[in-house]
Amino acid sequence: MDRISQLSDDLLIKILSLVETRDAVAMSILSKRWKSLWTLVPRLIFGDYPEEREDEDETPKTNENHCINLSQFVYGTLLLHKAPVLECFHLNRASGCSASEIDLWVRIAVDRFVRDLTIGFCYEYGLIRLPSRLFRCETLETLELKKVIFLEVPSQISFQSLKTLRLLFVKYADEESFVRLVSNSPVLEDLVVETCHDDSVATFTINVPSLESFSIRNTLQDLETENDLFVVHYHCLKQFTIVDYFGQLNLIGNMPKLVEANLLSVSCQAKVLQSFTRVKRLSLCLPIEYPYPTGTVLSQLVSLELCLCESDWTNILTSALQHSPKLQVLKLAMNHLMCEDHKEQK
Repeated sequence: MDRISQLSDDLLIKILSLVETRDAVAMSILSKRWKSLWTLVPRLIFGDYPEEREDEDETPKTNENHCINLSQFVYGTLLLHKAPVLECFHLNRASGCSASEIDLWVRIAVDRFVRDLTIGFCYEYGLIRLPSRLFRCETLETLELKKVIFLEVPSQISFQSLKTLRLLFVKYADEESFVRLVSNSPVLEDLVVETCHDDSVATFTINVPSLESFSIRNTLQDLETENDLFVVHYHCLKQFTIVDYFGQLNLIGNMPKLVEANLLSVSCQAKVLQSFTRVKRLSLCLPIEYPYPTGTVLSQLVSLELCLCESDWTNILTSALQHSPKLQVLKLAMNHLMCEDHKEQK
């Protein structure tokens, strides 16, 4: 403790920034010097605390006392917090928090020039109405929303600094709401979309000239009824990932800058692979009913990782090797755990 006490306040604040806010506040009892240090930490992270987590083998249940305590703790923290710039505000378990509470907290974060904002619900979807000023926040660089139901998305949006956007199981008012969210970010580089069952969007249109990395992940809900369509316009894309996607995919344009592609258990994969002929690094898991597309040459492929979950993986490997003249690195692994579950559902 003596050595820690010799550290500067700036360094101690950086150390406190590495832990959740509740732990940072708890450390204020260590000494008088630490008592107010947490109030200057520019990162506020409110999460699912260990003593309040449900048993992994049990169905999660709503914890009313936890919700009340979390709201009170967030209110108290923001009331005492003094950092003029809020680099990070994460609300990782917002279940039970009202739309008006979240609205107020986000307003405070925006007023303090927030750069990284996360709002996530764990066990059920939450209705939120984000303040209109958030959609014009000039400092916001990273935005993540999980299991959120949008009550409304304003027609005027301008995320001038937003570089990373993660929309995980989000329900939108309509297709235009989604388009407005992703299309009004002139410097957006990284986009992750996970669709949810029974949403109101049939076609997800992505037309972002600055986008470098795009991921469609874990969108499988019902093999018989899932009919999502992603229309993706390529401009500067360097990395593309599709995992467990059983909808439709329409690729528009060429991909001269594509470096890495990850295609894991994708129903439309054979067609997609034909568009990735100049990719350099490829991770591949071809379902048995979608064989390697005949005549597809991966002319620039240097590194290939092939998942071994399918029984005919040797035939896929042979085809890939025959059509990859520059291949230098080959990795074989059983790394796609969802494959067995998919085969059981068929």
